[in-house]
This record gives sequence, structure tokens and C-alpha cells, in this order.
Amino acid sequence: MHSLVNRPLAKKFLAESILLLLACAVALFAFSWFRVWVVGELDTARFKQIVDMLPQDWRKFSSVDFDWLVSYLGRTALTLDEPMLLMIISIWAIVRGSDVVSGELSRGTMELVLAQPISRRRVYFQHMFLTMCVSFGLCLLVWLGMSIGVWTTAVEESFYPELKIPFTSYALPLTFMEAKTEQVPMRSLVSPVQFYPGIINLFCFSVFVSCFAAFCSARDRYRWRTLGIVIGCYMVSAMVKLLAMSSEAFSWLRYVTVFGYYEPAPTIQRADEKPETILHWLIFDEAGVWTALGPLANNLVLLGLGLILLIWGGRFFNRRDLPAPL
Repeated sequence: MHSLVNRPLAKKFLAESILLLLACAVALFAFSWFRVWVVGELDTARFKQIVDMLPQDWRKFSSVDFDWLVSYLGRTALTLDEPMLLMIISIWAIVRGSDVVSGELSRGTMELVLAQPISRRRVYFQHMFLTMCVSFGLCLLVWLGMSIGVWTTAVEESFYPELKIPFTSYALPLTFMEAKTEQVPMRSLVSPVQFYPGIINLFCFSVFVSCFAAFCSARDRYRWRTLGIVIGCYMVSAMVKLLAMSSEAFSWLRYVTVFGYYEPAPTIQRADEKPETILHWLIFDEAGVWTALGPLANNLVLLGLGLILLIWGGRFFNRRDLPAPL
């Protein structure tokens, strides 16, 4: 462990990021718990009535099938698609990734860091290693918040009286009669273990964002410009994903943007319906026609592109001339 992490650099990293880390950790944990609690406030029957009233054109903006969406697992899985959650995890990745080079140069502290008996590679890669470790911990906090929400929430389930058909196991629901409601623990309907494929996808997304921020940081001098470039690319990617979802003619654009490989809810749905698809590279329909990339492919694309940018940025930082502090 001593050879992997330089303690003075680790202490410096912690001192510079502790406030942001605590804010992101509390926000992610509280939001995940609250989001699951909100799901429990509306039973499945009522939520299905709301969904059925939505125009058909709106359904193309959903990343999962509406039939699965009305289930408690479907609605809790959409927590990982919430813009607020994605924004918080991205803030950590962008802020810490952009600080690795251009942040030190902007503060005029890079010369002090490199004056120590330590290589540029060590400074660069240890900073990013610690950033990714914290990102993994934040993703675990999201899972913990969702899990506690499931364990502590009781939901109301509506049941219609049924007329059993003699000599068979069938029963006809009497929908013209008043529905009965009863309190059911959400943990009997949803297992927190079912969230892990989406949590892994969230972590891979955070790795890519932090590596892209580090790449831009390694090639720039001013942190404000690095942040502007990264945030601009982030927003453009989000708009491209929205365009790809809104029109069949532009559906191919989903694989041009990084958001096209971030699909936690569809991954959880596939794991729920066909667990073996978690390790699939490609997804095919019943006719054998390719429809989408599999969960394994999405995660490896995010990790692969992120590591390529990370190594590329490290090589550039190791060779570049460092400007004198202003």
C-alpha cells in the first residue's frame, strides 16, 4: 500500500476535497433514500392509471418499457436516471479531474508539488486513482441510500375482490367493486441486490467523466477554461442523447455520445427479466435482430475510453513544459 499511495499527496488530496466529498456524499445518500420513499407513496395501480394517460409520443423518452416501469422495481431503478443524482456524481468527477494539472497551475502550486522527490506520473495517476476510489465509494452510498429506502418503506397495494372459478386455479378480478388496500413492506417486492448492475454502470460513467476532465486538465493551464470545456462537452452530449431519443432518424446518435452508454435502468430491467444478459455484449430481439449494446459492452466502452484518455493525458503532462506561476 505504501508503494501505491504517497501519503503526503494523499493528505493533500483529502484536504483539498474533503468539503466537496462530504457535500456530495450527504446529497447522494439523502437523495437516493428520499427518491425511493417517494416511489412508495404512490401504489402501482394509481401510477399505472397516470402512465396510461400519457400520450404515446412521450413513451419514446423512457429508457425502459412502460409495462416494467409501473412496477416498484422499475420506478426505484429510475433513481439512477435522475438528473439530480447524475449531476452530483458528475460534479465530483469534473471538479476533481480538472484539478489534477490545470488546478495546480492556476493556483501556482505545481512547482511546489514537483519540487518534492516525486515524478509527474505519480502526481497525475495517484490523484486520479484516489478520485476513482472516492467515486466508487459515492456509488456505494447511492446503493446504500436506495437499500435503506427499500428496507424502511411500506407501500399500499390495491387489490380487487376476486371470483374464483370452480375446479380451476383461475380467478376473475371484480374491478367494478371497491378496491381494498393493505400495507406491504417494499422489501417484499424489491431486493436491493437487483440494483447492482445499474450501480456498476453509474461507476463506469463517473470514471469516464473524471478521466475526460483529467485529460483536458493535462492539456491546459487555466482551470476555469478546463471546466468550461468539460461542462460544455457534457451539456452537448446530453442534448445529443435527447435528440437521439426523440427521433428515429437520429437514433444512431445515441452511440456518438457518452450518455448513450449510460443505461442503468434498462440494465436492471434486463437483469430482472433475463439475468444471463448481464454478461452479453449485444442484445437481440426475439427475431434475432440486433437492438442495442449489452450491459457488458456499455461498461467496457465507458471504462476503455476513460482509461485511454487518462493514459493519453498522463503522457502529455509528463512531456509538456510547465509555465511559470504568475
